[in-house]
Amino acid sequence: MNRNDIEFYNNNVPAIRRALERIADALEKGNNKHLGTGCSLDSDNLVNETFKAEENEELDTQHDYLHGLVQDLDNNAYQEFCNAHCLRANDAVEVSNYITDLDYDEVLGIIKELEEEYPFGGKSNDQANEDAIELKHGHFSEKIGVPYDDDYDLRVTAKMYNAELKGDGFRTKKECILDYVTNEFGSHGARYTDIIKFAYYLNNPNAPKFGYNNRGYYSCAMTHNRWKFGHLVYGGKDHFVKGINKEGNERYFALSFVESVTDYWKYCDNRK
Repeated sequence: MNRNDIEFYNNNVPAIRRALERIADALEKGNNKHLGTGCSLDSDNLVNETFKAEENEELDTQHDYLHGLVQDLDNNAYQEFCNAHCLRANDAVEVSNYITDLDYDEVLGIIKELEEEYPFGGKSNDQANEDAIELKHGHFSEKIGVPYDDDYDLRVTAKMYNAELKGDGFRTKKECILDYVTNEFGSHGARYTDIIKFAYYLNNPNAPKFGYNNRGYYSCAMTHNRWKFGHLVYGGKDHFVKGINKEGNERYFALSFVESVTDYWKYCDNRK
């Protein structure tokens, strides 16, 4: 099985399965009210709406992931990206809007290009090697042959929260994730990928490095569409909402925190 096959099964098949499950559930609950001559038409509309919602949700996920990749690029790589796409590097809004307007095939193509060209999170191979872990020995240091891992600090943070979770600090992983986003990102808020990435390492701090194929991890907890709301964006005393930060970007904030940083926010389930 080649890479394209793997990506298809990792991304498209689960989405199709979820869509079919939602269609079956809707039909069973009587959402298809006209069982006479209009049954076929109503069923077609329901199928189209369901698959459209799944496509939009997956596209939003890819947009968030690409935003993360671009923001993680070093200065040289970021300049090259902007030049290649005729964007002004000093205009973050223009870059953000460009990414958000990409269709599904375009966004996947750029993600693939960036991951192949910058496999070390936006750094050149030479720079990544120079950043290899150093052991301090008095007044000098020596490099050891270990792979560069720019997620090391995040792994350490996840381990800390795991210890708190097993102790008396937090009762659930949801509380850990909400607390992490509030303390780590503050008034800037977190992107979808920031949340999913932390949840990935919270579940297993020693897991293989988070990458392209993990971008859908824990996505069910962040789902917010007309059929379903994940437990991270709905229910309980606290959950994520979307707000506009000072930079004008839409980000995720804890409901308990958002009003202290912005007047412009909304529930993920579109409540008023």
